[in-house]
Amino acid sequence: MAITFLYIDDDKLEDAIEKVQGFEQTGLKVLTNQHKGTWENQIKFIKEYESILDGLLLDLRLDDFPNKDGDRADFRGTSLAQEIRTRQKEGEFKSFPIVLFSGNDKLEKSLEKSGKDLFDICIDKGQINAKSYDILTPQLVALAGGYKTITQSAANVSAILDTNIDFVDERFISELNDLVDNPTHVIAGFLINDLIGKQGMLVDEQILAARLGIDILKSPEWEKVINSLSPSKYTGVFSGGWHRWWMTSVDEWWRKVIKAEKYLRSTPASIRVDLIKKGLGIENLCAAEKIEKADSEEFWTICKGYNRPLDPVDGLMIDGQENLYPWQDAEYVSVDAALKRKNNNVWKKVAKLEEERLIELERQFKKNR
Repeated sequence: MAITFLYIDDDKLEDAIEKVQGFEQTGLKVLTNQHKGTWENQIKFIKEYESILDGLLLDLRLDDFPNKDGDRADFRGTSLAQEIRTRQKEGEFKSFPIVLFSGNDKLEKSLEKSGKDLFDICIDKGQINAKSYDILTPQLVALAGGYKTITQSAANVSAILDTNIDFVDERFISELNDLVDNPTHVIAGFLINDLIGKQGMLVDEQILAARLGIDILKSPEWEKVINSLSPSKYTGVFSGGWHRWWMTSVDEWWRKVIKAEKYLRSTPASIRVDLIKKGLGIENLCAAEKIEKADSEEFWTICKGYNRPLDPVDGLMIDGQENLYPWQDAEYVSVDAALKRKNNNVWKKVAKLEEERLIELERQFKKNR
């Protein structure tokens, strides 16, 4: 049976339908409706459809345009989401994901962090294209399925993570257990934002490749490496929308499958690649290369400026990471990208503790020109 999301917008119905058509791939159906004008009518409408709904897509500024009956909404997406979350907590509504689908200019101007916490993910309408639908549709399907798993098995951490929790950081398990009595969306938010959305215990494909020292674009047999690592793949809630690997399992693969004697972390990329080629009996892998002004080949993260492998010792920590959990890794920008402000819109600025170092680096490289 297809997963069904309800999309509520203030645009003309035909325009709103066009915006979400790309989501309607195998396994997902989107019902599109204009807002119902009044708060009471909107809640009543959602309640009537609740039995067939697996999730909700909301525009932020529902009060910009009147509906087909000429009525302008007396509420916004955030207030509607807040009311639904409250009623879910009280048991009046079943638990389902709520996704914000709005223009980025509206997000930046109108949405505080407390408002973002109401939504499982936020999608920028302005950045949508055919490729992004291929990424976002599985995420919507995974959100719907994950909510059902959490609702049914909130107290069963092994079921939620689909793994032996003896190998999971105890501090993470403790934090997750503390949330057991919270509404489903709170647990879901913790898993999405603080496990799946942060590198550390789990890593995404880019970080995985960096830690293995591999340049994906130049490595035709990268998929063979991925296949070999299938036992390390995260298969817990939301895994269908976000591909992640357990780092502890990757380290075990390095020891037992690749039969490496030296720790992965302290092995240069070129040697990592040679060992992987030998261990898997493949040839078409290419080692990642250092970014300009970097010294180490012991890559462990991705430069947020160049989107290329980086050893954190050759980078500067990015601002806004003061409150990371112990199991989360910080994000970095390489020295070269920081000096050239490469893709500065992505990483914004370096952490305060790195500012003096950046000033000194600017002086040093200016002198050496």
